[in-house]
Amino acid sequence: MRSVLTVTHPAAVRLLTRGRARWVLGAFLRGENSVAGAARELNLDLRLVHRDVGALLSAGLLQVVREQKRAGRAVKVYTATAPAFFVPFSATDAADFAELGGKREQLYDELLGRASLRKFEQLHHEQSGGREWGVRLYLGPEGQVQVDTSYEGAELVEAAVRYQGPVGLLLSARTALRLTEAEAEEVQIELIRLLMRLRPISVQHEQNGTGQPFLLRLGLVGVSEEEAQSLQ
Repeated sequence: MRSVLTVTHPAAVRLLTRGRARWVLGAFLRGENSVAGAARELNLDLRLVHRDVGALLSAGLLQVVREQKRAGRAVKVYTATAPAFFVPFSATDAADFAELGGKREQLYDELLGRASLRKFEQLHHEQSGGREWGVRLYLGPEGQVQVDTSYEGAELVEAAVRYQGPVGLLLSARTALRLTEAEAEEVQIELIRLLMRLRPISVQHEQNGTGQPFLLRLGLVGVSEEEAQSLQ
């Protein structure tokens, strides 16, 4: 098992829990690297990386391992002081667990919303044929009140039963389901297996410089009856 360094010093905690510096540190986790090498790897401005390396060095997260002699000033080569780092919640200034990782969650959600809207508008423009898109209110097949969005004149069934909107590489599904715990566990296992199958494919594309970025956002959690009703 790789050695993990627990970090509690305030300066190091700040660098590891927010901002660009932690990604700069990541460029030194694989082994020795220079400031210029890290800047190329991360596609960042050399001056920004140099500043972050200085902060990481002062916080004890980076160390100089050697200097490469050349004409003029020697090039310093750095490496991370540990192969992995851990910041306990108690060492942060986060108010709760949600805040601890909340910024990254928020960035994902905001980007997913913007990208989904952009793609939907493109597909709607290409495929609507002049039809209006809007909000519908109707009774579902089991007599429940249904509110959703679709094209005017589309069959009165929800998208989960039969999707009638523009078609393309876009999926943004948000729905509340009633399941038993056993059924929910089956869904959870299926989603985990999907992620496990996709991860090595994504890594291979990253290494080969192929493919293109897509966002995949999955979630499954139990809620109260009152919370479920608030979605209607």
